[in-house]
Amino acid sequence: MKNLKNLTLLAISSLIVFTSAPICSAADIEWNEVDRETILSMAKEQDRFILLFAGNYKDRCRYCLAAYDKLNNPSGPLRSIVDDNYVPWFQSLFVYGSTAPNPNMSDFEMFISGYLAIRTDPNVSKQFPIICVINPDDPYEDHTEFWGPAGERTTAELLNAITLPGIFAGQQLKWHEDKEEAFALAKAQEKFIFKMVGKDSSPNSKKVVKQLSEEPLKQMMEDNFILWYSYDVSEIPEVVTYAETTLPFPYISIIDPEEPDENLISSFGYQDVETLEEMVKPYTVSNEIVASVNNVVVMGHVLQISNQTLNEQIQIFNLNGQRIANVFKKDYSVQIDASFFPKGVLVVCSSSGWSTKIIVQ
Repeated sequence: MKNLKNLTLLAISSLIVFTSAPICSAADIEWNEVDRETILSMAKEQDRFILLFAGNYKDRCRYCLAAYDKLNNPSGPLRSIVDDNYVPWFQSLFVYGSTAPNPNMSDFEMFISGYLAIRTDPNVSKQFPIICVINPDDPYEDHTEFWGPAGERTTAELLNAITLPGIFAGQQLKWHEDKEEAFALAKAQEKFIFKMVGKDSSPNSKKVVKQLSEEPLKQMMEDNFILWYSYDVSEIPEVVTYAETTLPFPYISIIDPEEPDENLISSFGYQDVETLEEMVKPYTVSNEIVASVNNVVVMGHVLQISNQTLNEQIQIFNLNGQRIANVFKKDYSVQIDASFFPKGVLVVCSSSGWSTKIIVQ
């Protein structure tokens, strides 16, 4: 009887400990309770989006607890998305209408109206929980889901809230995700391949894709390249990957479809517009003649190029952007067979940055 009483007391004690324990455990999502500037800095450093959970789960808000449990469930569909894509950020706020002192409410109102710039209806904006997806590079971008007083949210609703839009949302360039299709088109159109490996959850990848879809890069992309995008990190050459190092997305390279195992140029991580323009310019056709000290003449059926530059890639294009010839010039001069060149105006481009026009008669 005494043993039964002890077991009963132990069970009651365990129940009390369980019900009064903090919501987080060692296996839970590690929510960062930091200020705005710190979380933005963390997200940029990790090249991830921010998942904001604003509410009162530590004070046992029913709907906050329900949403948290669904997000945190290791066997559910939400947890892996949070772990793989986000820097979690928690903001602890009082429940609207509470009779307890409310010193944080002014901060909350400033946070919602001044920072997120989402709903301003006071009857809606103070309901919990609030779950927002934030791009650290553009915190005011419309990637937010606002949660109001509609009761407990389903797993499907939460899944929709935290699923990021595709990386090509809102841009007009034609990207190919099928490798064989990209190479077939590049060969048929005599164009280079612009290859990019990235992730939907990488703000840097998203930013680079956006830059490529705007001028001055957009026209250069459309006229000169077949665009190939891959989510498969195995498409990154082994020679530039290291077991101990996580190289940043996106990975960018330019490929000659006739020599698919060699990159003409490559880079890792975010690149600004000026850098991207310098990367692609040697492989594009331009109507602008770049002043240089290069001697480029057509004599009979021979194109002769001479200058003071060693080791440059020479590309010849027609005015429609189709490549006619591709020659690597090792010495100070080179002679190229022009017997098969089409008649008319052609553009000669060098990987060292110069270009000029020739006329084949």
